[in-house]
Amino acid sequence: MRKRLTLAVAMAVGVAVTAAGVASAVQSPVLTGADGNTQSIGVNITPKNRSATKPAPATLEVLTATDNATTANGVPIPAVQAIVDFPKGVTIYNKGYPTCDPGVLQNTSTEKALEECKRAKIGNGEGTLDLVVGEKVFPVVAGMTVFNGVPSGGKPVILLHLYSQTPVQTTVVLVGVVKNFNKQGFGPRLDVAIPLIAGGQGAVTGVKIKVFKTYSFKGKKRSYINATCPTKSWKARGEFIFKDGESLTPGVKGKCTQKK
Repeated sequence: MRKRLTLAVAMAVGVAVTAAGVASAVQSPVLTGADGNTQSIGVNITPKNRSATKPAPATLEVLTATDNATTANGVPIPAVQAIVDFPKGVTIYNKGYPTCDPGVLQNTSTEKALEECKRAKIGNGEGTLDLVVGEKVFPVVAGMTVFNGVPSGGKPVILLHLYSQTPVQTTVVLVGVVKNFNKQGFGPRLDVAIPLIAGGQGAVTGVKIKVFKTYSFKGKKRSYINATCPTKSWKARGEFIFKDGESLTPGVKGKCTQKK
C-alpha cells in the first residue's frame, strides 16, 4: 500500500494557499461526501462598490480546496469536472484580445508557456496537486498562469496552466468554457474539464485564481472581467464531479454596495 504523505504536509500546504490566496473571499462551508471526498469554494469580486446597471472593470478571484478519497492502494480519486456559477452581474469581454491554443501549453514550463502565449495572459494563481511517485503520495504546489483561450462555439475559453518541478516535472492544462447560464440568480458558468494526471495516479486538490486584465480594442478601453451590483447581495457555487461518480456543490453568498 502506498504511503500517504498528505496528512500533515497537505494541511500545511492548504493553510499556506488559503493565507496567500483570496484573503477577503467569501468562503463556503466544507462539504463532505459519502465517499469521503470534501470540497469548498471561495469567491471575491472587487471593487465591492459598483453600479447597479453599468458594468465596470473588476477583479475576480476564486479559491477551491479538495480532500480526495483514495482507492485501496492509496491513489487519490480525482475530480474530473468542475462547474462554477459566478454571481449575476459578472460578465466576460474578450473581443479583440489575443488567444492561446491549449495545444502549445502541453508539457511546457511556466517560462515556455509565457514565451508562447504572453500576450494572451489574463491572470495568475497557484494550484495544489497530489502526485503518486513510487509508493508515496506527494502534495505539490504548482505555479499557475491564466490565459485567454481560443473561443469554442463563440464562447470564451479560459486556460489554466499549472507547472511544478518537484517531486517530478509536471504540467497540467485545464480548459474551461464560459457559458451564458444566467439562471437561478447566477451569472455566467465556467465548465472546466480536469484531465487525469499521470494516468490517473494523481489529483488536482485546489486552485487559487486571480483574473484582471484591461486592454484597448477599437480605440476603447476594455476589461476582461466586468461586474455590476444588480442587487445588494450575490451568490456563487461550484459543482465538483469525481471519478467515482460523487458530486459535491458548495455555495457562497456575499454582498456588494450599489453606487449612487
